[in-house]
Amino acid sequence: MVLDLSTNNTKVNEGHLWYDNIPMSVNDTYGDPFIIEQVDNTIRKLKILWDHKAPIAIFTKAPFNKEVLEKLKEIKNHPMVIVMYSLTGLNEAGYSFENRVSFIKELKKIFNNVVILTRPIIKGRNDDDETLQKIVDVAKEHCGHLVLGGLHDPYKNKKIESSVEERMIEMCDKAGVKSFHKSSCCAAYIKGMSCWMHDMGEPINLNVAEQLGYKFDVVNNNVILERASTGDLNFLRMLTRANIYSKEIISNYNLLTIKTGNQKYESTSSWFAWAENIETCLDCDYCIIKQIEYLKKMKVQIGTHPKDMINLVKQNLSGQDFNSFKRTKIRKGLDSSDLNSYADVRILKPCFAKRY
Repeated sequence: MVLDLSTNNTKVNEGHLWYDNIPMSVNDTYGDPFIIEQVDNTIRKLKILWDHKAPIAIFTKAPFNKEVLEKLKEIKNHPMVIVMYSLTGLNEAGYSFENRVSFIKELKKIFNNVVILTRPIIKGRNDDDETLQKIVDVAKEHCGHLVLGGLHDPYKNKKIESSVEERMIEMCDKAGVKSFHKSSCCAAYIKGMSCWMHDMGEPINLNVAEQLGYKFDVVNNNVILERASTGDLNFLRMLTRANIYSKEIISNYNLLTIKTGNQKYESTSSWFAWAENIETCLDCDYCIIKQIEYLKKMKVQIGTHPKDMINLVKQNLSGQDFNSFKRTKIRKGLDSSDLNSYADVRILKPCFAKRY
């Protein structure tokens, strides 16, 4: 292992501990952070994260609810929250497009940043120009930012047809709406930060990675793991702000392989998850969470405040048993003799954070 522990590299910026700088999502599993059944838990977590230094994403497609809006005033103007509202035109759970636009208007009065997220765009259902233009028009009127989205294929690649993607970007450009391929790029742009998905350099926080139990080498500023899940690749990129490679990908799930006992940790390409997976949701017919073996509709706690991770690793000798999963979906043809990166398990998209 090639480590330089001569300096205090647990800090990203002077005065900020490493865990303050991990981009996070709250309650982005089965459920919805802004439905009445889950909003209290969301508020509790966001109060704990009030002084967080990295963006906090709230992914929601919740319908208009006066009681929820009243509760959310407790965390009005949260400094790091970015609401990613998923507007699709599919009228999930029977709530209309207009109902959701009304909710977006009210959310804008409470939170500093609201972004329209087109997740998902499904061929033959909502990829027509009329629907896409309606979504772009809402972004133009209410927030000025839009993140493109797609539906997962069996290998957990988010796919949106290139022609649809190009049309949406063109519509956004004409409307003066700033569009982004990834929510991380959008959040980095809004907060004036470097993009933790694309802007990689010399690794930091390597001693934190070591304390979490990761085995690695550092070669030409690249962090090289012996084995990892896709979740490990994602999390370590956020932690070290360096390119991450692994000699073996053991699972395409976003779960981390660290030894934290029964406590599961998950990291998508853009966000470290702190979530309460509940039994109630909008029950969208395209939902992928119901297909994920460790989530489904079960009551499961995913993640904690990241500051708790090292202590949990110290207290436990085991972690998630990845052999128990049947649906890890590693893409066929992955060459185990080469170093594998995020690009080998998911679809890379360009960063638009510097486009504007």
